[in-house]
Parts: sequence; structure tokens; C-alpha cells
Amino acid sequence: MPPNEVAIIDKEMETLPKDPAMLVSAVNMLLRDDEFDTLESLCCNFDTEPLALRRTLLLEGYVYSESQRQMRPVGFDGADGVGKDSVEVAHSFFHQKWNIYKASTLDWQKDDIEQAIASYAAAMPAALCEMLSCGREGFLQTHATFADDLQFATEALEKLL
Repeated sequence: MPPNEVAIIDKEMETLPKDPAMLVSAVNMLLRDDEFDTLESLCCNFDTEPLALRRTLLLEGYVYSESQRQMRPVGFDGADGVGKDSVEVAHSFFHQKWNIYKASTLDWQKDDIEQAIASYAAAMPAALCEMLSCGREGFLQTHATFADDLQFATEALEKLL
């Protein structure tokens, strides 16, 4: 296929691919080729929430680099500042608390877990917290989204081990 046909096909892409490898490739290509100047504008064009895209790809081992304007494998160049030790410690703590939280029927116990996790999240390495939050404000700090946040963080950390 001639190069100009590839460009025509790329510009006519109506949806983002579902396959994670193809999705990373498509996102990086669209950002690299200046089709979109931000991840948010790309997501808006494809009617996708940036948080959902970032979370999907984090579960596949990719994190968005604002400075490089691309999805990168976690730990690829050390630029993300997330060490193996911090991932293991956070996973151990979150995993234990998540198992208790999801099985608990006691509001006071859930409140205690929320407070413990919120305190831990506030003190954890900033790069790790930023990576897990995918840029969402109030990550692990908001009661209304706490269960979803903790479940996601536990799953993401497990994939990074």
C-alpha cells in the first residue's frame, strides 16, 4: 500500500482499536503525527474518557507520559520513577485491605480501611500515586469512588509485579 493511502486510512479511523497492542500503537501514532495535540483531545474525538483509556492501558502495563506525549511501558526508561519495591509494598497493603473491604458488611470497618488507604496514598511515592490515579483528582480519597479506586489500584499493581 503506498504511504499516502496509509495516511488517508489513518485519518478516517472512526474508533480506537480494542486490542491493547493496537490501541497503544494507534494512540502513539495519532499523537506523534500531530493529529491531536493532547490525549484529552484524542479521546474527545473518539468519544472515549481519558481516564478510562489510561486505566485500560495501565492494566496492560502502559502509562501515559505527558512530557513525551505517548504511552510508554511502565519502567521502560526509568522516567516514571516507580520502583519495584514501592509496587510490591503498595500491592501487599492494597490487596490485604481490598479483600477485607469487599467482604465487609460493617460500615465502621470500611471507614477505617478508607482512612488507612487514604493516609497511605497520601504518603506513597508521588510517581506511583500519579500512575495509579491516571490523573484523576481525589483518587483513593473520595468515599463515592473509593471501592472502584481500590479495586483498580490492586489489579494494576498486581499486573506490574
